Amino acid sequence: LKPIFDLALNNGALESSDTTYFQLFTMPGAKGSIAFNCPRIADFDPNNGLEYSKNIIAARKAIYRLSKFMNKYFKGFENAYISQIADLTGIRESNKIISREQVTSEFLYSGERPDNPVLSGDYPIDIHSNEKNNSKLEKIGKYYLGINSLISKRHDNLYAAGRNLGADSRAQAALRTQVSCMSMGEAVARDISFKIKK
Repeated sequence: LKPIFDLALNNGALESSDTTYFQLFTMPGAKGSIAFNCPRIADFDPNNGLEYSKNIIAARKAIYRLSKFMNKYFKGFENAYISQIADLTGIRESNKIISREQVTSEFLYSGERPDNPVLSGDYPIDIHSNEKNNSKLEKIGKYYLGINSLISKRHDNLYAAGRNLGADSRAQAALRTQVSCMSMGEAVARDISFKIKK
């Protein structure tokens, strides 16, 4: 894609930031539709409302630039249009719980099976970089997650299921996938249900 991106950059159709992360997927059962997993917004503080709003605006502008870019530079996209834009940005990491047992990347690498495992996985540590072509996937083999990484250290009735689990940044980078998050949600529901029955 580099020659096409370079041409669009030279013609002012794209900005440099538009070319750092470009990803699209076909959609099962939706012939003629494509889902885009871009643009990528550089790191910002999601807890700062003004900064978050500014980044939403920047993302929308980039989406429309990319749409026009596809219309002009890709055969078959001449009449393509945007049918939906996500309501929220996909934030990879923000606030996380302080859990009974904080998961570390070292623990994932060990492959150790904790008491009461709630999931097993093998998705790599997925680190995105703000620098072009500098993101990394570190394969780590099979790993497990225990329920205590989803329960607050200070409050027995406070759980976290998803990207806000008790983990360091590198472990969270492997565990924040949809499949793992669904397993965490199911585990939390089962744990709460078990405690209620007791």
